[in-house]
Amino acid sequence: MRVAAVADIAEPASLAYLLKFDTLLGRFPGEVSVDGGRLLVDGRRIALFAGKDRPPVPDWGSLGVHTVFEATSRDVTRAQAETHLRAGAQRVILMAPPAEPADVTLVGGVNDDVISSSQRVVSTATATVQGLAPLLKILDDAFTTRRTFFTAVHSYTSAHNLADVPAPDKRRGRAAAENIIPQESRSRPILAEIFPHLATRVTGYAMNVPVSNGSAVDVVTWHEKPVTKESVNEALRAAAAESRWSDVLCYETEPIVSSDVARSRHSATFDSLATMVLGGRVSKTLAWFDSSYGHANRAIELVARYAAAEGRA
Repeated sequence: MRVAAVADIAEPASLAYLLKFDTLLGRFPGEVSVDGGRLLVDGRRIALFAGKDRPPVPDWGSLGVHTVFEATSRDVTRAQAETHLRAGAQRVILMAPPAEPADVTLVGGVNDDVISSSQRVVSTATATVQGLAPLLKILDDAFTTRRTFFTAVHSYTSAHNLADVPAPDKRRGRAAAENIIPQESRSRPILAEIFPHLATRVTGYAMNVPVSNGSAVDVVTWHEKPVTKESVNEALRAAAAESRWSDVLCYETEPIVSSDVARSRHSATFDSLATMVLGGRVSKTLAWFDSSYGHANRAIELVARYAAAEGRA
């Protein structure tokens, strides 16, 4: 795989600067510069379409671009996604929930076995869904789910504000680095799509908290089958050891905190020390995830998976 082109609304010099220096990831360990319409990274020249004069959609075909990552966090419509296809790309991978249904929504380890070369517009849901869905799947398979409540605990991102500002969602307009902010979760309808049999059994909400990275999902589940702390942990431990889940789920036995999952390639790090059981039928589990890193890795893996599927087609 290679990066053939980058398109962004920011000016080229700003993009180069933010690649060189990153508050969370640190300084880029290579040479970065801009030369006309090219981004130079360690001697590699990458086509750059940036700033106010950029084309709405570059001519991906002439650039040899096969797959476009739509990572703007916009609620993209089907028509907007298909502009990339008309511009010559063969597939669009949406890194945020679209405004209209994609061909398929794929979550690592859960349903990524349904990949088909005919899928042109693909959603990877959200980092929260990528971290939560494996727990729901494993617990449902092991103990059968009656109902589940989840709380997604998010670090703040560029989508939030560092000072109080007027906003349609009044809570979302408050300073993210100073407050715990309850929010409606985008995950519930996505989970209903992925797990139709759980559509009326799963609900939850989100809370933004004043940390710069490292998020968690807190899951309370009523089960049909009896559970103990040991049986719940064993179900997750055994799953993490399977090849299906090895890149997706990490089983943790140490007393970690949010910063300890920074730059984790896993979608979820299951906290075995946090497991609780009530009355033999209710479990409370916790999983940590980097707010973007694991999600990005799942999307990159899809490029290779689709390349293999197209080779078989």
